[in-house]
Amino acid sequence: MPRLPKLLTATAVALVLMLAAQLHAQDIPDRWMPELPKPPNIIIRELPIWLPVRVPVVLKGYITAVVVDPVDPVRMPGRTEYYFHTVDGKIYRLDLSRASFYLCGNLINYVGAEKLVIVKGYLVRDIVPLNNIYGYHLLIAIEVRDPAYPHCG
Repeated sequence: MPRLPKLLTATAVALVLMLAAQLHAQDIPDRWMPELPKPPNIIIRELPIWLPVRVPVVLKGYITAVVVDPVDPVRMPGRTEYYFHTVDGKIYRLDLSRASFYLCGNLINYVGAEKLVIVKGYLVRDIVPLNNIYGYHLLIAIEVRDPAYPHCG
C-alpha cells in the first residue's frame, strides 16, 4: 500500500500543473495580440460618390467631338463623344440627349469650330472611370444656345 499515497500525490500534482497551464493559456491571447482600436463614431455628412448629385450650371464655352469607335463591326461605327471646353479651361463630357438647341445653324457648324455657345444644364459625377482620372465630369445639357440667338447675323 505504500504506492497509493505516492500515486495520489503525483495525480494531485499533475492536476494542479494542468490547471495552472490551462489558466496560463487563457491569458496568452491578451499578451500576444493587442486589442484592436475601436473605430471612432463619426457621422459622415458628405454625400457618397455613387449618388447622382446634380448641380445646375450655366456655362460658356466650345463643343468638341471625339470619335470613339471609328471602325468596329460589333458596335455602331462612328460613335462620337462630345466634350465641352469652358472659357476658363475646364473640360466636361457633354450629354446632348435631352438638349433643346437655339443655334444660328446646325449643331455640326459649332462642333470643333470654336464658336461660343452657352449651355444650361446639370453637372453630374461621371461614371466613366477614365474621365474621372482626368477631371472630367458629365455635363447634361438641357439647353444649348448661341449668344447671338435669335438675332443671328
